[in-house]
Amino acid sequence: MAELLAQWAQSNTKSPALGRPFGHPTCAKSLAESLDLLHTVPLLCGLNDSDLRILIVESRHRIFEDGEPIFYQGDRGTTCHIILEGRVRVFVIDEDGREYSVNLIGAGEIIGEMALFENLPRSASIEAITKTYTLELDQVGLQRCLRRSPALALGLLRAMSARLRSTTEEAERLTSLPVPERLLWRLQRLAQRSGRRVADGVQVMTPLTQQDLAKLVWTSRESVNRALGRLRDEGKLRLDGGWIVILDKG
Repeated sequence: MAELLAQWAQSNTKSPALGRPFGHPTCAKSLAESLDLLHTVPLLCGLNDSDLRILIVESRHRIFEDGEPIFYQGDRGTTCHIILEGRVRVFVIDEDGREYSVNLIGAGEIIGEMALFENLPRSASIEAITKTYTLELDQVGLQRCLRRSPALALGLLRAMSARLRSTTEEAERLTSLPVPERLLWRLQRLAQRSGRRVADGVQVMTPLTQQDLAKLVWTSRESVNRALGRLRDEGKLRLDGGWIVILDKG
């Protein structure tokens, strides 16, 4: 185990291509702190300390600032990330250069793993929309972790299955509902994932502009503006200093 810990310490001194390692003087973490943190991550909370130490040794701790890219669509996939804290946006760009947001992903989820399993280019781009902390694994490291930790392999399969189910449901909603209903449904999902309870409802804690919302529901900013006004008039939401509150009676 001493050799594994030495590998972990050494791995966090290397300079990454994007982001910053946790070994950076402004964000250094001890092994004990890392274990405590990983136990709070839904994808990893079922793992014992031995499994988590394997993961720490094989991974690099990374930090991405708001707006910083993590992956680019079309790039060769060489790494994946487990999000420890923060939120990222998954988006694609079509042949005409139009950008569509596919999903918002937060703590406890894994991103970029499909490219490692398929040996194919990235199917989407991902950028941080808040300050985001991750564990980064390359293809060899991920495979070693999965071989040595059946619990991690099972957790990853469950996470991938849940994401596929969620993506299918979202695609059905986004293609079948009018813009106001699409917008309300998307906001309700965001409130479930990152909402804060207030007196009359749930405040969506993910900071989003109308342009961001338009990309999430595949429409124009003007349509989102009209939809927000309609939903507000119907008593389904209210706008509070730039934040959106989903009202209980909505």
